[in-house]
Amino acid sequence: MEKERTIFGTDELLIMSTGLVDRESYQSLYHLYQPVIGVKALALYQTLWSELKPGKMKSNYMSHSALCEMLEYSINELTDNLFRLEAIGLVRTYKTKDARLTQYVYQLRVPLAPHTFLNDGLLSSFLFYKVGEVRFKQLQGRFTIDPLPAGIVEVTKDFNEVFDVKGVNHRAFTQKNYEKPDRAKIEINYSFDMDIVKKLTNFPVGFFTKKLDETITKLAYVSQLDEETMAEMLKEYFVHEAYLPLSEQEKRDGCRQMVLQLKKKQTRHRKEKTVELEETKLGDLHDPAVMEAAHPHQYVSTLRKTPQLSKSDEQLVIELVDTLGLAPGVINALFYYCIEVKKQTRLNENYVLRIATSWKTAGYTNAKEALEQEASQDALIEKKQQKRENVQRTTVGSRRKSQQGEMPKWLEDEAKQQRSYDQARKKELESSVPDDAELVKLLNELKEKG
Repeated sequence: MEKERTIFGTDELLIMSTGLVDRESYQSLYHLYQPVIGVKALALYQTLWSELKPGKMKSNYMSHSALCEMLEYSINELTDNLFRLEAIGLVRTYKTKDARLTQYVYQLRVPLAPHTFLNDGLLSSFLFYKVGEVRFKQLQGRFTIDPLPAGIVEVTKDFNEVFDVKGVNHRAFTQKNYEKPDRAKIEINYSFDMDIVKKLTNFPVGFFTKKLDETITKLAYVSQLDEETMAEMLKEYFVHEAYLPLSEQEKRDGCRQMVLQLKKKQTRHRKEKTVELEETKLGDLHDPAVMEAAHPHQYVSTLRKTPQLSKSDEQLVIELVDTLGLAPGVINALFYYCIEVKKQTRLNENYVLRIATSWKTAGYTNAKEALEQEASQDALIEKKQQKRENVQRTTVGSRRKSQQGEMPKWLEDEAKQQRSYDQARKKELESSVPDDAELVKLLNELKEKG
């Protein structure tokens, strides 16, 4: 343990948190901590909290001089109040030093609950010394919870005691009625040991969960990563986030982004895996058996006639494996269906996911089943479309035919009379229009009268 610490204004700091301050914590902070640490230390603690980025439990790097300017503290005042926060357990400080600069990481701790603070011998004694006996008893009364009566036992009624379930079909209460069919459960043939990853990362207890383990294993299969590479990538990507209270979805999304961003980092093992895939030649890409045996990276890149899988295609593969849980053979069949059958060379993510969701709902378990069922559906849709077009063609043709038929005798007579009248009227109008000579004569007469 260090005997002396000198903080300089140029030293950088990063702020992290292990939780959130709720209303009970604020009560404890203002009534119990403040009398011990003082107003300035409390202001420093609150300012450190305010520097956390919105939606994140981590700040940007900043200098101690910038923090001093915000609080109008000297570097000595900042150091003194920081030591107070450390001593009482509100801040834990970590220090890393290289040849160029010193960096600090301040981990903010949530205040103790009031009853925990008051039951701590050292803290309660120091609070008594600071506020005096009268105020101390007031605080004890404020946060004291009346004990439960002695000999208390639970008398809550059970469900079967209140509701008559004898006449109800027992099958209605079995779990299997509410479970979705598990026909399309993914099975990955890939040797990957999560225990090795956990040992190499040495993350806090609780970071890894069952769902996160499944996601990491699937990502390792998609990108053909070994345990050492995966652990290295996890440590680099979650260097700070691993110590924060991230949700399950945030961790899974982070792992997926990690693979997309850091996939270029290859160890010898992954290079060997890549070369092994490249050297293994595929057979007929139209054959469902080839789709079942091939890795999505190899199949899709061969289908597209490219040496490597594009980032957008890899992102789609990750989405199909991790989120939808499609089997590798079904994924290959999906790319074949979109590119070769539907002729969609530039795949739209929403388009592919819409088809994938439909396949997931249908419960396709292999490439052959998926392609045969979709071919039947497409044939049925095409047949209906042709029938609709034939109906429209017949209707339009019949209308055209009726319009081109012979007109009734009375209608023809009226049409002839109308044409004769139009011709006579035209001649009458033409004869009434003066020629050039007559027009000149009329203009001269008007001039003379004027």
